[in-house]
Amino acid sequence: PKPFISESGARLLYMPAATFLMGYDDGLRDEKPAHLLEMNAFYIDETEVTNGQYALCVKAGECQAPAYQQGASYHDAYYGDPRYDEYPVAFVTWNDADTFCKWRGARLPSEAEWEMAASFDPAEGVKTRYPWGDVFDGTRLNFCDKKCPLDGRDSNVDDGHLDTAPVGSYADGRSPIGAYDMAGNVMEWVNDWYDRRYYAESGELSPLGPLEGTSKVLRGGAWLSKTEDSSVYARDSRITAVARAQIGFRCAMAVP
Repeated sequence: PKPFISESGARLLYMPAATFLMGYDDGLRDEKPAHLLEMNAFYIDETEVTNGQYALCVKAGECQAPAYQQGASYHDAYYGDPRYDEYPVAFVTWNDADTFCKWRGARLPSEAEWEMAASFDPAEGVKTRYPWGDVFDGTRLNFCDKKCPLDGRDSNVDDGHLDTAPVGSYADGRSPIGAYDMAGNVMEWVNDWYDRRYYAESGELSPLGPLEGTSKVLRGGAWLSKTEDSSVYARDSRITAVARAQIGFRCAMAVP
């Protein structure tokens, strides 16, 4: 099927049903065990939700404006400034993200859908460690490079951005189905509650995560994330009320 264009103009990419290996046996304790899943087909946004897209929901009276609007960590302005309409929306809570996707007639992706869209080639039946392949390449994402203020930065790479980048800036970093920024730029809320032991008890058919929890899963790394936090296996979590400069989201939906 061709990409699906939502009424709001968002472009969603198709992922066919397939058997998919989620997780990484040599990863951190919450990234294992690797386990086979039978995944239903779905659509997922080609890019992270932008400031401009999110503003339409705020204008419609359905979404709350981002928690912080005066700027961003290193940008002099951000949400509400037309110069940043094509940048990923940030400072949104999990509830904000959930509300936006539902307003658009979609939903947040499950954690399994997110990892599949970030790493699985349905034509070849192959999964990779990063959206573009198995070897890290700092020129293919917006991450903690030489200009990053944190210890552990990669001083050998300049990715071109001190803060967030416009969505779709890294064409060579796309996933096998063509999704942009599934490593770096902003971490992305997904629908699942977080449980570090969940992989050991996950169901085998399009799992939706634990039934309850205290925090929601974040995926994909951000402009502040180090190399080891940028793989498709890396998991993070925050309570639903958290809103940060490095947190955004994208939407997904079942096949109509």
